[in-house]
Amino acid sequence: MGHKIVKIDITWRALFRVFVFSLFVISLFLFKKIILWIFLALILSFLFNPVIDLIERKKVSRIVATLSVYGVFILIIILTLISIFPPLIKEITNLSINFPIYFEQFNTFLSSKGLVISDFSNIVNLFKEQILGIAENAILFIKNIMGHFFALVTILTLAIFLSIEKEFPINFVRMFAIKEEAEDKVLSTFSESQRQVVGYFNAKILSSIFIGIGTLIFLSVAHIKYAVSLSLIAGISNIIPIIGPIFAAILIMFFAVFDSWAKALLALVFFTVIQQIEGNVLIPILTKKIVGIPPVLVLISVLIGATLGGVVGAIFIIPVVGIIYEFTERYFRDKKEKVRKG
Repeated sequence: MGHKIVKIDITWRALFRVFVFSLFVISLFLFKKIILWIFLALILSFLFNPVIDLIERKKVSRIVATLSVYGVFILIIILTLISIFPPLIKEITNLSINFPIYFEQFNTFLSSKGLVISDFSNIVNLFKEQILGIAENAILFIKNIMGHFFALVTILTLAIFLSIEKEFPINFVRMFAIKEEAEDKVLSTFSESQRQVVGYFNAKILSSIFIGIGTLIFLSVAHIKYAVSLSLIAGISNIIPIIGPIFAAILIMFFAVFDSWAKALLALVFFTVIQQIEGNVLIPILTKKIVGIPPVLVLISVLIGATLGGVVGAIFIIPVVGIIYEFTERYFRDKKEKVRKG
C-alpha cells in the first residue's frame, strides 16, 4: 500500500511575513511606549506629507521641504506656548485660591435643596491641596515636561524620517500582502486609511481651534472668569469625540453658575449652538468623509482608549479603529463579491 506524500511549499517571503508579524505582536507587549512613539510619529508624517509633497512639486528637495515644514510647526508651537503660558499660570493661581470658595458655595446650594454631604469639608481640603500643589509647583510641572523632552525629540525625529522616506511605510505594508495579486488591494486600503486619518485630524484640529477661539470670545464677552484656561480646555477636549465637548460644557457651566444662573444657561445655549455649527457646517466643509465608523463604536473606542492611554489614548484611538474598520470592511466586501460572482 503506497503512502501519499504531502508537500508543503512555504516560501521565504511567507516565513519572513510570519516572523515580522510575530515580532510585531511581541513588541506590542514588551515595548508599548516605543510602539506609541512610532505610531505618533507616523500620524505626524501623515499630517505633514501633503504639504511636503506640495512643496516638493515646486522643485524643492524633499529633505529641505520636510525640515522647513517641521521647523515652522515647532516654531508655531513655541510661540503659542509663550503667548498663553503667562495668563494661564495667573488663572491657575487665582483658581487655586478661589476653588474652595466655589465648592463652599456649591455645598450651600445643595443644602438649600435638602442635599447634605457630610464629608464636604474633607473634599474641599483635598481639592485645595491638589490645586495649590499644581500652582505652587509650576516649576516642577515644567521640569516634568522637560523630562519628556527625549520622547518629544524621538517622535519628531521619527516623523521627519518617515516624511523624508515616504515609501517606507508603504513598503512595510506591502510585506503583509499574502499573495502577489493582493498587494494592490492592501496598498489601496492603506492609502484610503491614510487619507481618512489625515482628514480626521485636519478636521479635528481646525474645528478645535474654532471651538477654542469661539469659547474665548464668548467667555470674555460674558465676563466669565478663567476665560483663557476654560477656552483652552474646551479646544483640547473637543478633539475627544462625544465625551470631550460634554466635559467642557459642564465645566464652563460650573464656573458660570457662580456668577448667575442666567450665565450658566447662556453657556449651555452657546455650547449647543457652537457644537451644531461645528458638526453640521464646519466638519462637512473641511472633509466629506471622516473615519466612517458608527457613533456607538466611536464611544466604545474612546472609553477603551482612555482606559489604556489616558487623554492621548482617547484622542488617537479613533484613527486606529478607523484603519482597522477600513481593512475589515474592505475584506468582507471583497468576500461578498467573490461569493456573488461564484
